[in-house]
Order: sequence, then structure tokens, then C-alpha cells
Amino acid sequence: MNNQLSNISTQYRKFSKGQYIEYTQFNEFLDFFEDQDRLSRVMLQGVGIVCGLKPSLTYTNRILSSIQLSQGVAVTTDGDLLTLNNTNKVSEDLYVSDLKTIDLESKSYTHFKAYDNFKVEYPAFYQGREQIELWELATAQEAGSGFQPIANLTDLEDKYLLLYLESYEKEVKPCRGVDCDNHGIQQIRNLKVLVTTSDGITNILGRDHIQPHPLFIDDVLKYGKQERVIVERLIEGQGIDTHFSSSDVKELYSAVLENNEYGRVIFDKINAIAQLIGHTTVYYDGFKSTLESFLTQKAGFQYAYDVVKDLADTYCEIIKLLPKAFTVNLPGLDSFPKHIMLGKLITDSQLDFSRHRFYNSSVLDDEKSTQKVRLLMSRFVQQVQNFQNFNVIDNGNAQIKIIPSQKLNPLSRKAIPFYYLVNDEFLKAWNFDKTSNRSFRDNLGYNNWLSPDAHIKEPLQFNIDNNSFYTIEGHQGMDYQKAFQQINQIKDQQQLAFDVMVLSLEDLVDNKDMFKAYFNEYVEKHPGLEHKRGVERGGTFIIVYESSEDPTVFADFSLPYICCTPKVKIGLSLPSSVICAGADRIPFTVIPVNGVVKASVTSASNGVELDNGKYFFNPKLVSSDLYGQAIGFTVNGKPTNCSIKVNAVPKVNIAVTSVVYADGDPTTATVEFNVSGQNFTDYTYSWDFWNNGGWVTLNPNSRGFVSYTFHNLNPKIIPTIKVRVSNNGCTQEIPFTNWYNAPSAPTVTFDNINFSDGINCCEGKTPVIKAEATGPGSVYLRDGSFVVQGQGDGPSPSSLLYSWEKIQGPTATLSGVNTPELEVKDLVAEEYVFQLTVVDVDSGLFAKSAQVVVNVINED
Repeated sequence: MNNQLSNISTQYRKFSKGQYIEYTQFNEFLDFFEDQDRLSRVMLQGVGIVCGLKPSLTYTNRILSSIQLSQGVAVTTDGDLLTLNNTNKVSEDLYVSDLKTIDLESKSYTHFKAYDNFKVEYPAFYQGREQIELWELATAQEAGSGFQPIANLTDLEDKYLLLYLESYEKEVKPCRGVDCDNHGIQQIRNLKVLVTTSDGITNILGRDHIQPHPLFIDDVLKYGKQERVIVERLIEGQGIDTHFSSSDVKELYSAVLENNEYGRVIFDKINAIAQLIGHTTVYYDGFKSTLESFLTQKAGFQYAYDVVKDLADTYCEIIKLLPKAFTVNLPGLDSFPKHIMLGKLITDSQLDFSRHRFYNSSVLDDEKSTQKVRLLMSRFVQQVQNFQNFNVIDNGNAQIKIIPSQKLNPLSRKAIPFYYLVNDEFLKAWNFDKTSNRSFRDNLGYNNWLSPDAHIKEPLQFNIDNNSFYTIEGHQGMDYQKAFQQINQIKDQQQLAFDVMVLSLEDLVDNKDMFKAYFNEYVEKHPGLEHKRGVERGGTFIIVYESSEDPTVFADFSLPYICCTPKVKIGLSLPSSVICAGADRIPFTVIPVNGVVKASVTSASNGVELDNGKYFFNPKLVSSDLYGQAIGFTVNGKPTNCSIKVNAVPKVNIAVTSVVYADGDPTTATVEFNVSGQNFTDYTYSWDFWNNGGWVTLNPNSRGFVSYTFHNLNPKIIPTIKVRVSNNGCTQEIPFTNWYNAPSAPTVTFDNINFSDGINCCEGKTPVIKAEATGPGSVYLRDGSFVVQGQGDGPSPSSLLYSWEKIQGPTATLSGVNTPELEVKDLVAEEYVFQLTVVDVDSGLFAKSAQVVVNVINED
């Protein structure tokens, strides 16, 4: 069998007008463009399973009834694009192929039979001259003679699924008479779903140069992290009164390294990955010997622990990238030219070695995952080879350096430790991004002499806002007083945010030094100290020496907090964190009371005001440029958590644009308002249309219009309309008083007017008004509400209007203000006074009731 891409056509001929075309010329033309199409898929896109093609087993009465395969897409290394299909139309032409459809979600295979590949003799299916075991699956519609029900397929635990494009040429019978339509060689392409055994899949994988991948190594994704060394266990096990030596501390680290076999598991996995990807392996025994000799020293043993931890960190970076590292630059064209492995029929593993993944072209790999894996593998090799066994005891030339680094980022973004021999090759393997940008010499580290740039040689002189950690090196093996002095000198000169503490293994009698402590007592109070080869920002760096007779620093630790430096408590607070620009000033609470308060903004108009030795925040003194921003403050130059935001007073204009009366009825009026101003839709509008405390929220539309209809309005008692405009704590209240213009009454002329006796034309009959409470003059607060009942009488009882008014008392919710019955809710224990006004609409006369007094009593 010849694969399409085993011989690639690289040129073709253009035809001339009237030219007689040989079949070889025409086939050359077709072959060229087909080869280019296939090469584009394989080289520029990728090979393997793109999506779908996942099998699932269906059982009926615990018997296998079908194997369902979802629709999907796959590309072989010969450039074939494979999808499941069904016959859509059978061609009526003897020499034209049937039409297929791929518009389907899945196919259900219910039958199978033994498959013989004698027509093609596909190499992947043969062990020598013997074909591996293969069975062909078919749907109920496709099954013909020789097929049997899928329930007869045995030993499902040992079955693997394949998608196979059966590809061969078929000679057609020669011409019959003058009819040569059937002349030519037919190209057969049959898509088969096959099943094989574990032996068969092993044979197929033996020819696959792509599928073997580090991801399928047993336990490769299990982290090989280093155990922690917890110093507190010394005291827990032997007691606080036990005298410890440097060898006791060293034994903690030696025990962890021995239990971990000096990182042997990581070496085994790294070498297995290296063999699969064709990378250099590492020599474990030589590395172990270096560590063992390093541990014989009195000081510096912590660095033996550090280098194994570094290797574990590098391995962690590698395995995080492995699931993405399926990029293939030049896929082996013979790996799976006509088949795709779909995996084991029955499996609980998410990483199935017998299922092809998609191996995309490097042009589609934005992450460059495979390249990163290879670079990290190189870094692992460099770390092992360049870890140096050196004497850390001070020879007079030691120099302490503090290098900005990272606390949590991967090792590649941290400063390079001083215990590596650094050269160009090492630097190129340290950080993928910097190497890609040709800036590999910009890596920070103790040995930073390879770069001439000032920001690399003296990084503390430049911005280090993005650095959360300080690597501190060069002090171990030095006299503790000298080390303490040098570290503090650098810290103070560069204004670095950490403290330094010294611990002694001997009990310190009458110790007055706040920066020195007895090891046992300190560990008991601060059990979380841990060796980090430096200290995080805002932490405490701790150096440890043996005794006054042996003042050499042999270990260092750190705490994530500042624990020991004497401090003055700083505090600052305000009554509110948000204030309106038009509000009155508010006082600061300052600790200490004589502390100096300043705003953390450059503007002089920042609101801080000093009056008779007391600090206030005055929002009226704040520049409008600071509105809406959080203004922070310091006390005695130190930052605090206190902040406040000043919001601008709402600036909107509201006008009554029209008052419309329904059919000239003065008691029913619709009032139209127009709201304008910058960003007027950002505010909240609350309205009190009846001037009775009944506020409702009604926001204008996008054009600024608001309307409200009054019913049963008393033309003689026109309420003042109030609107509150609010935004972020600022409120502006706008009243409307002279908004009502009663409609003009029609003019009527009377020729003769006769008045009845006893009636004056200018006086009307005063309505009879009655008002009384429904209960006693007092109610309990627990009742929650009470009702005041009113009654009116006049010339036209059906045209009377009612209006209740609260004369006295706290705020309450009033219901039925314009009805004879008033309900009062949301009570407060106090006295309430109400009065009823009754208006005769026909005559315009009105009367007020006697005041009704109700006492709300709290039982307590």
C-alpha cells in the first residue's frame, strides 16, 4: 500500500489551447493540488483526533446491545480528513460514487465480523506476515452476511477501538464497444470502525512515532515535592530545656533528604521523559555524592535541601505543561497514515495511551508548551551539573547580597541561587520568555556579572514593586555580628521592608538586645519559622549561630511577619467612609493623639483641617478633581487603613412644564416635570406629591420627563410638591409651591335672579363636620397601627372632598389621606394629633374638624 504523501508531486503542467492531454499530465495536475491540500493539514494544522469520536457501550438486560460512536473529526498523518458518514444518495450512474452525509450526531454499531485486510495489507495491522486480530463493526442497516450480533463479542476488557480508512485501487473492466466511460482506475475509500486486542494495539503502537508521550508514563503527573523541615519538632520531641547544637538542626534537613533519597524519584521520571522526547538524561549517583559531601559541612547544609527543592520545582513546571505539550513540528508521516486509535472500549482512565490526541502544528501553539518542556528539561540538567560543592566558611572575601525575587511565582521567575555555577548555557535554560526575547542575561541572581546593565547589577536601585521577596545570600559561614550589621546596612540604605533577628543556641543571660533571642524560647513563641533562603516583604529574617565561642552563622530562617521590632501604635478613623461635598466637617480619631495627619494625595485642597490642635476632614475644602476618589491618610508619615470618598452635590434642574386638568375638573390634574442637567439619569428621585411624608421613588425617563396625576385635589388646599435628588449620600431637596393654576370657569349671564328668604347670595351653608377616633384616646405600640374615623356633611354630600393632616407627632405612614377613614402605621411611642378638612366641591366651601389626639404607649 502506498500512502498519498509517500511520494509528493511538486510540480504540474499548464495546458495550452487545443492541446492533446496525456493522462499522466492530467493526473499530475490532480496529484499536485491534492498533495498540497494534505500537506497543509498535516504540517500547518496538525494530526490526530480533533474532536468527538468517543465510544460508549449500551446494554440491554446486562447484555451488550450496541457500541455507540459520536460524530467527530480526525486527521491522519497522510492528510486524510475522517468523519463518520451515512449513504445519503445511491448513484444511478454505474461509474459515479454514492453520495454521503455527515449530518449525524452518532452511529450505533450493533453487529460485527472478523476483518481481513488482504486487499490493502496495511503494515500497521501485521506482525511479520500474520495479521493481528481485527473485527469490523457495522450498524443494523450496514450489516450483511457474515455479521453477528454485538452481544457475541467477548472479552470486552481486552478490546480497543480503531477508525480505519481502507484505501486501495480497483481496476475497472476495459472498454465495451465505443463506450469508454468506465475506463480508469477506481480509488476506493471505505471508512471502517475496527476492534482489536491489547496485543494488536501494542503492535500498532510499535510503528507510531507520535503517540508515545511523557504524559502516559506511570505516575508522571504526581508531584515530587520536597518535605518541609519543621524546626519546632526539635522542642516538641526533647523539650524546651534541652540544649541543642548545629548538628541537631542539620539532622532535620539530612533526615528529609535521606527519606526522599535525595530526589531519586524525580530523577527517574525526568530520565523517562528524556528518553521519550530524545533529550539528555541526568546522572543521579554523581549528584547524590555531591550532596552527601556538602552535608558534611557545619554550615550551608540548608543549601543541599534547597537544590533538591529547586529540582522538584522544575519538575512541577514540566508536568504542568505536559498535558498541553502535544505540539509536533514535523509529524512522522508513517505513524498513523490511514488509522486513528479511539481508545480502550472499557476504561476508567482519563489518560488513555491507546487513544490519539490532537498533535497540533507549532504554528498554532501560542503557548509554545513543547518548547518550554524541552527548555525546562535542559534547566534540570544544568541544575544537576552546575550545583557546586563549596566551603561556606568565611574566608574574609564573603559578600552579602540581597536580590529582589518572587515569593510564589515559578522558579523560572525567581532570582538564580548563588550555589549554581552560572554561564550563558545555564542562563538560557532558566527562563523561557527571556531566552525567547534574547534577554537571558537579564535574569537576576547573586552572580550577576554577566550583564553590563545597571538594573541587573544593582537591582535594588530600581523599581521593585513587582517583587514580593528578598533573596539573602553570602551570610552563612560569617560571624553573626558582621552578618547582622551588613544585612541591616543594606536594608536601611535601600529602605527594604523586613526586619532582622539573631538567635543563639546558648541561653542568653540578662539579654538586653531586642534583636537577639535564645533559640528555644523564640521557636516556642514563633513556631512557624522556616528556611526560605531569604524573606518575603513585610517579614522577619532570622540568622542563627551556635554560641559566643562559635559565633558563625550556620542557618537562616524567616517569618512572614515582623515580630520583634519595638513599634509605636498608629491608628486613624473617621465616622464615615463616604461624605457629601456640601456636608459639614467631621473629626478624625488619631492614635497617637499628637500624631500628624496628612492626606495621601498631591492636591493641597485635600480636606484635612487642623483646628485648635484637633484634625477634621472638611469636604467643602476638597478639590472637585478628587470627587469620587478614595482619599487615604497617613499618621506621622506611616500609611493607615483610613480613607474617605467625597461625592459631588447633585446638580440638576427640575421644572414644571405643564398642568393638565381632566375635562376642566380642578380636582384631577396631571403635572408634567422636566429634569435636566449633566448625568441626571445617575441620580435617584424621591417625590412627596401631597406634602404628607409619603415619599415615592419615581425616576425620569431618558429624556428627563416625569408625570404625576392628582385625584380628588382640593383647589383650596394645594400641597407643596417636594423632590429629593440623591446620589452616593448627597441629597438635594427642591420644593414646588405655585404650580397649580385652576381652570377658568365659564362666564354665565343671568337676566333675573330671585333669592329665597333667609339665603344670602354671598354665603353658603357650612358643612357639618364630625371627627372621632375609632378607639380610646390611646393605643399600644405593639398594635402597630390605629384608625381615625371622619365624617362630613354639606349641601351636596356626594361631592365632598376629604383631606387629613397630621398636626403633631413623629413621622408615620398614612393611608387613606383623602378618605373619611385614616389609617396610621409605623408608630413611635409619642402623642399624635390629626385634623380633617372637608370641602364641598360645588360651592367651594370647606370646614375643619376638631383635632383628634391619640397617645401611642409602650408597655415597657
